[in-house]
Amino acid sequence: MIFRVRVTPIVRAVTVCLLVLGLAAGPAAFVHAAPGDPPPPMSLEQIGSSPTITFPGQQGEVSLSIPVPDNLNPDELRGTVSLPSFVTGGTVDVMQGSRLISRTPIPNAPNAQIVLPLAGVTVSADAADITLRAYLTVQGICQFEPDNAFTLSGAVVSFTGRESIPQTVAQFLPPILRQLTLVIPDDVKQAEGAAAVDLAAAVVAHYGTASVPVTTVARPRSDLTPPTAPGPLERQIVIDSSAPAGLSLRSGPQGSAYLVVGGPADQLVAQARMLTSNLASIAASSSAVGGPLFDAPQLAPDVQTLADLGIGDQQVVSNTWPSISVGIDQTRLGRPSKNIRIQLIGSYAPAGGDNAVISVRIGRRVIATLPTDSSGTFNSWVDLPDNAVTRFTQLTVTLERGGVNEGCGNGSRSSLSLSSAGEITSDVADPPQPAGLGSVPESLMPWAKLAWTKGDVGDVSRGVEIAAGLQRLSVVPLGLDVVSMADAASSQQPAVLISADGRGLPDLTLPVSSSGGTVTVHAASGSSAQITLTPALRYGSLQATQSGDRTVLVATSTGDGSDLDDLLRWLDDDNRWTSISGDALIKVRDQDQVYVDAAASTPRPSASSGLGTGATIGIIVGVLVAAVVVAGAVILVLRRRRSAAGVADSAPDER
Repeated sequence: MIFRVRVTPIVRAVTVCLLVLGLAAGPAAFVHAAPGDPPPPMSLEQIGSSPTITFPGQQGEVSLSIPVPDNLNPDELRGTVSLPSFVTGGTVDVMQGSRLISRTPIPNAPNAQIVLPLAGVTVSADAADITLRAYLTVQGICQFEPDNAFTLSGAVVSFTGRESIPQTVAQFLPPILRQLTLVIPDDVKQAEGAAAVDLAAAVVAHYGTASVPVTTVARPRSDLTPPTAPGPLERQIVIDSSAPAGLSLRSGPQGSAYLVVGGPADQLVAQARMLTSNLASIAASSSAVGGPLFDAPQLAPDVQTLADLGIGDQQVVSNTWPSISVGIDQTRLGRPSKNIRIQLIGSYAPAGGDNAVISVRIGRRVIATLPTDSSGTFNSWVDLPDNAVTRFTQLTVTLERGGVNEGCGNGSRSSLSLSSAGEITSDVADPPQPAGLGSVPESLMPWAKLAWTKGDVGDVSRGVEIAAGLQRLSVVPLGLDVVSMADAASSQQPAVLISADGRGLPDLTLPVSSSGGTVTVHAASGSSAQITLTPALRYGSLQATQSGDRTVLVATSTGDGSDLDDLLRWLDDDNRWTSISGDALIKVRDQDQVYVDAAASTPRPSASSGLGTGATIGIIVGVLVAAVVVAGAVILVLRRRRSAAGVADSAPDER
């Protein structure tokens, strides 16, 4: 049986209910919680914004939307100040519409803290929309640039009040979720595991760019009630196929509430999906029962607009060179893409002038230069070099003018605008580019199979971690079908395979593999290199490979599932999923992680290089071995010291 767990608007319904439940973050999270306690200060990353606020220019402003749960009110926004050397001070105003909420002097000491009062802001539709407006005092010659601007880093927001305890399914998901805990039976069934994977991805998708940790806790099937209350803005969801079909809100410890997703195996996932798909009809009830809900996967179109990618109309006014950033997210394109072309439509002022051009950059690389004329408008197509495109590619469009006066406050004001009506065209990249992990999760779209070898609590927990991690890389809900390993192996669709102990996987050529003490690194060209180590290298890995025309993501180890668990925990810390790249990520036991990029390390040998592909693959093996060599040296030294100490203690007369 296939348990379809695609994170779609349907699955989002599940998310809403699930989030409403707000599972706590396991035993550690349960310890501190009392229902209704004020939440601790939260980073802007936890509420879906960048933790660093950058103010453009001498008089810059930034809009910020702060989600606000029921019965809470924003209190303060704190951050660490970083100022350009020519800035001597200034103020930051907190505005809401035309109303001044607070005005705060900017300290000019290095790494000084600033506190922006938020008391008095109005909350509408569970959010407080504010504008931060900076006025900087400057001295001498200055040039405000994106890399040389006034910033607030490590920004956190605090709240006053006490959180409301949800009374209905519709109230279960708060606007901010600090932690979700999924409670599953310790004899978990396939359908329950599928529902857990579905809910994890659905919740992460529901909160978009906000960082939501998801954990899994196992309890005896006879007693699935969470033993302790969740913490502030944390939720708990119990998944139980023996419970009545539907979603039900139940009373937990200390007056808390948790959600139960119940139903027989063939209905359980559908019941969970109902949470996010049809919320209006269940908003006033503490329980609800859903019928079958299915969404067809959406194939990515070849032509889209900037608006389709979530990029709106933009306009910037600057005393120097105005710049606009445009992010091309391959998950929004819905597939690994190549031959990407973007139509840039916009205007600039003042029109004309000498030596004025519009530059288009990816990082520091200029990929196009557009001429300007007296019309003050532009409409041009720009090709993105395939070797510059990543999972998320940021283009910077800048109006560059010669003769700009760099005296502070003396620059001529220029404006630049960009229309969201510009089109984007692309072709499917097969094989994906970038190769390997760099094209995940778009290479798994629109649907992928997820399978594990054992299906026990450990496998379900790993599936939840991987599904949540992959979803954090995409603003588009992922489609995942939980199936048997045999079905995933025979499918033509992309797949995510979990084998904690390295056994039971189909016949695949992984970038890095081990047999006994022999480590083999495989290049995409078919070349390989081996090295035999004593003792054998132990590691957990996350690897991407091509099997026919599909991408297969494999989470495995060299025999001990704890090594894979260590790797997944490392990825969850600080949301490191966003940085995965290369063909494989290896976590050697008790050592730092290693990214393996077999393709980049196996260039075609030139006549003058003297190096073949085997030699360059050997470099990768050397990287893996280096950690072991260092560890072995330390162990050897310790053993010698202990041996010497033992001799000294047992035979003092022989010194």
